[in-house]
Amino acid sequence: MPDGMQLHGRPRWHLARPGCAETTEPGDCDSSVLNGPRVTFFLRYDSPIRCEIYPDASTILSGSIPGIAQSHAVLTLCWSYILSVRLFEMQGRQVRYSKHRIVPKSRCYGPAIYLDGASPALIRWLCAVLCCKAGWMADDRFFPPWAACLATNPDLVTTSPAPTKDLAAPSSSEATRLLLELCQLFDLNTDPSGEELTTLPPCRAGFLAALMFPFYRFRTMTPQLPQPDMRPAGNNKNRKAHDRRTVLLYLRDIRYFMSLSIHPPSLGSILWSALWQPDIDCNLVSPWLASFINVLDHIINDRKLEILVKVLALRRPRVGIWWLALFLLGDLEIIHWFRRYAETLMEKRASATLSAPDPVVSAWTGSKQSFLDYDKTKQYKGLNDLVSREDLLRCRLVFNSQDRYFASLSWRPFGHIAMRNVELELWPYLESDYAFVYDSLAWYQDGKLLHVSRGFRSETGRHVKCVPDDLERRRSETNCHAGCHHDIKLEPSRISTLNMLSRAIYDATGGRHWANTALPATSRQHWWLRDWEGLDSWDISIKSNREADNAAAARPPSRFLLDWIRRQTQDSQANV
Repeated sequence: MPDGMQLHGRPRWHLARPGCAETTEPGDCDSSVLNGPRVTFFLRYDSPIRCEIYPDASTILSGSIPGIAQSHAVLTLCWSYILSVRLFEMQGRQVRYSKHRIVPKSRCYGPAIYLDGASPALIRWLCAVLCCKAGWMADDRFFPPWAACLATNPDLVTTSPAPTKDLAAPSSSEATRLLLELCQLFDLNTDPSGEELTTLPPCRAGFLAALMFPFYRFRTMTPQLPQPDMRPAGNNKNRKAHDRRTVLLYLRDIRYFMSLSIHPPSLGSILWSALWQPDIDCNLVSPWLASFINVLDHIINDRKLEILVKVLALRRPRVGIWWLALFLLGDLEIIHWFRRYAETLMEKRASATLSAPDPVVSAWTGSKQSFLDYDKTKQYKGLNDLVSREDLLRCRLVFNSQDRYFASLSWRPFGHIAMRNVELELWPYLESDYAFVYDSLAWYQDGKLLHVSRGFRSETGRHVKCVPDDLERRRSETNCHAGCHHDIKLEPSRISTLNMLSRAIYDATGGRHWANTALPATSRQHWWLRDWEGLDSWDISIKSNREADNAAAARPPSRFLLDWIRRQTQDSQANV
């Protein structure tokens, strides 16, 4: 990987067009792989993110799970180093210790990390990793997105003499071995089994938390970690030999975790898909989110993060794990995002939302996040058939694969359009089945193709295939009394419906026209849409747009459309 400030990626989608097997025109089906919108990854920052340390566990979650609070800050910073140095290695950059380090003490009367029995390499590494100033860096003094440091130095205690000469900073694989030594020294389980499966291993908690550092940095949030207080677990003979496979697998597959972690909008897409429901229409988002918050209200008010994570994980297991990772960095302001999102579809005040779905992330995680992630519901043959808007927008996505905005609608569109009113370019797709699936991600820098990755699922085959979501809608066992009133905000439904219309006005060729919505021609019949940007420019009768219609009709049809018309003509003549 070249050394630079940014790295770009472009997803590729495989399109199996209807009728390709029957075409006789050479090259007509060559464009079976379509490019998606460019994605930018930021690789360098001027300084590491600072983590505050509190005497008590700032996150109720880490304080309520046995064994996590005392070691969480240390393990999180260790994984921060491993992730950062792995990026250095991919770029051909060298890591070194800086002049800043913690000087261990021989005794301490408060919370501290006791390192008697640790190797000199482990002690030197922790002196750098846990230093309040950057104890390690690359030669160019820039830091990766996962780089972090503590706001204050913890106390390190050891009676071992200081090494006579300084050691070299470890590579990612060497640091992983030091991490395993640390877990062995303090008897921190790394791979639970049996009854321990119900608990979260401290080493895994640190890994999940470190993955969220780029998201915290992007959101200008401050990680809040509990005060470390670690003592060795007896002599070496009594320490349990832990299974190291999980930690080594994390290192083996770390580049896949890094690709997802380094792009905060991708993480936002995952997180907010926890509240998404595939069979809820755009205009019913408000009551759905209001009911969601009504159920979780007492959990949010009481800050019962552990219960909240379990609820989200039971509903969507692949998504709940990322909420767990977010909470493990300790900023409790996050818990208020749920109510704000349910009322405004904006999770953070005075900040753009990261809740827009990303089809690429859906393919990476195996967790659907939008109606676009589903196949077309049916085939449409007759001119009078009513085409659902969700199927119509799915077909239009084929022609707008590079439009990031077009694919950012999650909630299901409502309503139908007569087949005769649909642009001809979409008829072949509406009349038959086609496949539009994720293929790969092409990595670029400075316009040069670096690598094409098909992702963890295709390249390793080691993903868990069956992780079902529980998306069944359930009715309450108690009925509302006569005086019961629910506070349902109109804004989520209004925003979602406006987003639907913003995409419905485009046809397959990119033309923008109010007639494409198949709604009445004036906005006076839709008073609640009056704030929609751009609606006023289309608030005129369809008849007054004849010039625009004629200009659109004058555009030459695509070669694919001409081939489809030719086949239809041949079939009609054969049946005569």
